[in-house]
Amino acid sequence: MAERGDITALPNSDRLLEAALASFRQLGSQKARIEDIAAMAGMARTALYRFYPSKRAILAALAARTLQGDEARLAELARDRDRSPAARLKALLLAEAECLRLLLADRVLAEVVTAALQDSADVWEQHRRALRALYAGVIRDGQRAGRFRSGSSEALAQTVEDMSRPLHDPRLLLEPGPRETALAAAAADWLEKRPR
Repeated sequence: MAERGDITALPNSDRLLEAALASFRQLGSQKARIEDIAAMAGMARTALYRFYPSKRAILAALAARTLQGDEARLAELARDRDRSPAARLKALLLAEAECLRLLLADRVLAEVVTAALQDSADVWEQHRRALRALYAGVIRDGQRAGRFRSGSSEALAQTVEDMSRPLHDPRLLLEPGPRETALAAAAADWLEKRPR
C-alpha cells in the first residue's frame, strides 16, 4: 500500500488512463479491476478514486480521450488552407471514417468505447457535436469564398453528417473503398454552388 508521502506524487489523470489501458490490454476490459489499474499505475486504490470515482468513470474518460485525439487530428485537416473547402470537407469525411476503422481494429479500445457508450451516450454525442463544428467551420469558409450554398452552417453541417452517416457504419468500414470516396464527394458536391 502506498504511504502518505507517495500520494502527493501521484501520476496525473493521463497516466492513470494509460495504466487503465494497459490493464485492459493485459486482463481484458471486463476482468480488469480498479485494484489492477491502481497497481499498474503504482498507487493505492484509494488514491485512484481521487481522480476517477469508478471503473465506469475511467472507461468514459478513456473513451473521451480517444475520441478527442481523433478530433484533434481531424481539426488539422479542417484548418488546412492549402486545400479548397470542398477538398477539405472530403478529406475530413474520409479521415473520420479512417479514424473509426482504426478504432474498430483495436479490439480493446473498441470495447472501451462501446462500454462507455452503453453506459452513457454523452461521450459519443460530444464527439459528434465536435465533428459537426468542424464541418460547420469548413462550410463557413466555403460560404465566405462564394463556393458553398448559403444557409446556416450548423444546419448544413447536420445535413452533411446525415448524408455521410454510412461512413460511420462499422459494417461498411471493414475496408476503405470507392463507396467512401463517393459518399464524401456527394456531400461536398451537394454543398457547392453550381452555375445556373
